[in-house]
Amino acid sequence: MRKIAFLTLLTFTLFSCEQAAEQSEFQVGMVEMNDAKSNAMIAFNDAYLAGDFAGQLDIFSDTAKAYINGQLTTPEAMMEAFLEGRTHYTDIKNLNRATTTTTYDNGRVFSNYWFVWEGVSKSTGKTVTTPAHGYFTWQGDQVVQVGYIFDSVDYVGNMGNSDESEAEQL
Repeated sequence: MRKIAFLTLLTFTLFSCEQAAEQSEFQVGMVEMNDAKSNAMIAFNDAYLAGDFAGQLDIFSDTAKAYINGQLTTPEAMMEAFLEGRTHYTDIKNLNRATTTTTYDNGRVFSNYWFVWEGVSKSTGKTVTTPAHGYFTWQGDQVVQVGYIFDSVDYVGNMGNSDESEAEQL
């Protein structure tokens, strides 16, 4: 009886492992969460939220390109622009965060970060929210391309001049 139970369990285990290893003909890669590259992207975005990108430039290759809503810049200039936005907004948050890294069968590797950006305009007092997406393109352990895509209409429209607004309130 023990042999039958053991063989049944062994057969079930082997069949279960074989099923998990099968891939759809449409599968072209592997998606991971909490891996080193996803965690590097999380750390980068946490640095933004903390208002301090110290050490974050180290993850980028010397020739890395950055895109903000399709506009080409450098990772350093992108980080400066993101931090400059803090002069116009307070209580900045990234809500509903999700980060994954996809390794495609052709060897290309991307980390993706989906979130809702939220901040309170110093000029208008309005809470601005916008869905956003960020991505890192990796070669080895370095980012060769970074991009952030978001609707900037409300973000820019509520920047105003916080100095004028403060003067008007006095």
